[in-house]
Amino acid sequence: MVATSGYDGPVIDSVVHHHWTSQLDVTDHMSAGWREHLGIPGSLPGGAGAMPILPATPYRRPGGDYLPGVDAPGSPAGSDIARTREDVFGAGRVERAVLAYDRGMFIPSVPNVHRAIALSRAMNDWTIESWFASDERFSGLIIVPNQTPHAAADEIRRAGENDRMVGVLMAANGLSRPFGHAAYHDIYAAAVDLDLPIVIHAGGDVNADTLSHPTAGGLPATFGEVATLSYSAVMTHVQSMIVQGVFERFPSLRVFIAGAGAAWIPGLFFRLDVNWRGLRREVPWVRRMPSEYFRDHFRVSMWPLDRAPDADGAERIVQALRTFDGIEELLCFSSGYPHWNADDIDNVAAQIPTEWHRGVFSDNARSWFRWADRPRAAARKPEVAVGAMPETGELGGPNRRTYDTEDGREIEWVPAMD
Repeated sequence: MVATSGYDGPVIDSVVHHHWTSQLDVTDHMSAGWREHLGIPGSLPGGAGAMPILPATPYRRPGGDYLPGVDAPGSPAGSDIARTREDVFGAGRVERAVLAYDRGMFIPSVPNVHRAIALSRAMNDWTIESWFASDERFSGLIIVPNQTPHAAADEIRRAGENDRMVGVLMAANGLSRPFGHAAYHDIYAAAVDLDLPIVIHAGGDVNADTLSHPTAGGLPATFGEVATLSYSAVMTHVQSMIVQGVFERFPSLRVFIAGAGAAWIPGLFFRLDVNWRGLRREVPWVRRMPSEYFRDHFRVSMWPLDRAPDADGAERIVQALRTFDGIEELLCFSSGYPHWNADDIDNVAAQIPTEWHRGVFSDNARSWFRWADRPRAAARKPEVAVGAMPETGELGGPNRRTYDTEDGREIEWVPAMD
């Protein structure tokens, strides 16, 4: 039996979704020209007069997208700062919370790239000036216009000067390419320079303006299908980043996965490790098993918790998670507030082993995000040329060449840096 109990120690909530009351909250942080371009809601008859800044989404939960009572007329869920502060911190258990936007995460897929750049900048300034000013326990993520990676890198360096920005949000897929694609390297370079983790949030592909699908094989027909398979796009991004050599190119890069749960991890890496052993000649720069990269470079939000209908089911989920060695060092608590499937501390504590509690609720996130009181990690230099192939010699099989490193390790051949 898995030994579980309550938890009364420190808690970091690594995903809280915040929103604006009116889009004017955001556009007030834009230039006069952009404000004129976007217009003012309600300035014309019938409530018209402004372009909506949010992309539409065809997938809405029939019973409501949010917890009961957290939204009110004129105050969308997650937009009332005082209410959010009370719901997150009021019980005195959460000591820090990371603001991760709500539907605002779709902004990077806005087709007008100039508008996406301006909105991303304004949203970051709005978070700093409105939310950070309200409570020192709030930290945030830098939203970036990832369909223009050079502009995204500029925004990381600008907004990242604020030490309460603790990560970089990659949710909407502005280029509709897996996140291992070299087009995103400018973003990763800026994140490494500022010691900021990349945060990949499930669900960024469900809006109407993105060309990528939220599920493999085509567009789902119902919200239930999206909710069930929301992790599938995340798996694509994770596999792409590992196999395309992102962590050889950026050895110091850290990644946080939000909104996908955790039950998918063992199965993905069982298969990916096996295939790498047989097919690694395709990617000689991937020097270790994929699961080793994941263990070193990723942390994962448990939200939404993979729920079991009974105690035996909860134990089976834990047993399955344990098949990925060291999983307890990767998992982090997130409430996902104010979403309909938000998790609470007691429910999560009751479903995981007691010996996991301190890491899941505090230590794993404490070591991962760029907190102001966390020592900055020194960026490491790449050791291989990702994408290069040898002029001669075998890439695989029994004749695969090895070489000795300066510290005495023997490593299989990989392309050398110029």
